[in-house]
Amino acid sequence: MRFHVLLLVLLVPAAAAADGLTDLRLTLSRLPATTPVHGTLDVTSTSRSGEEEKADDGKASVGFEIGESGLHIVYPRAMLTQATQEARAEARDPERPTPIRSGASHVRPIHVAELLDGAAALSVILEPAQFVQTKPASFGGRPAHLLSFKLAPKMSKAESKHVKKLEGALSVWVGDDGTPLAAEASISVKASFLLISFESEQKQSWTYARSGDRLVVVRYEASEKSDGLGQHSTTHTLELVRLE
Repeated sequence: MRFHVLLLVLLVPAAAAADGLTDLRLTLSRLPATTPVHGTLDVTSTSRSGEEEKADDGKASVGFEIGESGLHIVYPRAMLTQATQEARAEARDPERPTPIRSGASHVRPIHVAELLDGAAALSVILEPAQFVQTKPASFGGRPAHLLSFKLAPKMSKAESKHVKKLEGALSVWVGDDGTPLAAEASISVKASFLLISFESEQKQSWTYARSGDRLVVVRYEASEKSDGLGQHSTTHTLELVRLE
């Protein structure tokens, strides 16, 4: 009897851990993102290098629609005109800012598609995840549950030779029905190549909204700090999706 009780005590945490990850994956699989949506993506960005006195700021706004035929991104004519003017000004004076061109560089089709299909994107992040715990929480003033995971991203053999330390964590807030409300991820990397060392800290956050069977990232924020070759750099990006 004591053996069976001990076995039960050992198995319950493992079963709970499996269910936390399994339940979330099951919920995500029920959001196939077939509902057409359209709207606007607003991007603001800033990057700074240790050698540069001024930050490189970016700002852009594009339209989008996604449905049966795929993803379409619309660059307004006024934006394209301004981007050309910025290029001419920069050709005359390399110190001139190019906010439209800098902001537009963050508008990448695959990334936009991931924002509009947050369920698929989150399921990919969960591939190397290990469930840690779940606990009651709140998000946006609503009752929620906070799921915590440890991330252990896979690396190629070539990459693993140089990485000395890799740590990652993921937090996912879900509503009463299990649908993700928000998520945060952080990854810390220390690597070296020959006599050169490199460190990087990355943070990402997603805020979700439902539109039919589609989980849309309505707010995405990413930041990174890196040190290497005697240089220090920081980047920050904020992307807002407005459905219409």
